[in-house]
Amino acid sequence: MERHVVWEPVGAVGTEHLTVEFEEELSADGTVVGISENEGTAAPFRVRYRVACDGAGAVRRVEIDPLGVGNGIKLEHDGDGNWTENGVPAADLAGCRDVDISVTPFTNTVPIRRLDLASGETARISVVYLDVPAMTTTAVEQRYTCLEPLDSDGGVFRYESLESGFTADLPVDSDGVVLDYPGVFRRAYP
Repeated sequence: MERHVVWEPVGAVGTEHLTVEFEEELSADGTVVGISENEGTAAPFRVRYRVACDGAGAVRRVEIDPLGVGNGIKLEHDGDGNWTENGVPAADLAGCRDVDISVTPFTNTVPIRRLDLASGETARISVVYLDVPAMTTTAVEQRYTCLEPLDSDGGVFRYESLESGFTADLPVDSDGVVLDYPGVFRRAYP
């Protein structure tokens, strides 16, 4: 099943259009246009990302293209915790199972679906954090807690960055796709 989703950042200029397919293997293709703030300087950016997961919901490939401005990132995961970045082994990312692309709420969907948590269950995960538009990768720790389990009406999951202490309760639809990321993103379509 192919779906289209559009998000807008809260309190900022920008938009994202995502096409995602929920077949045996999840695949996503998104384009984000926005304005980044870095040390008081604003600059427009645009980026296209692709995420491919295997049948178990594990991320196998991520591609980020800054659309003509700088170099992109291509990550591949072997399923055993080992990553390559642009074809070179990335030992600093070893053990990470998921990815978190800074400019989209979509990458919360991947662990929510993969973990399949029951009400009250919590999971700590290692994640490759992709800072866009800086185009850098870092291994980080995150936690997901199921507040309302995923069903035909959706669910609610608490996201926690164990690096920064940031926490957000994320309502999701029946596919685990974020409806609202309080104070950060809001769904504009559908």
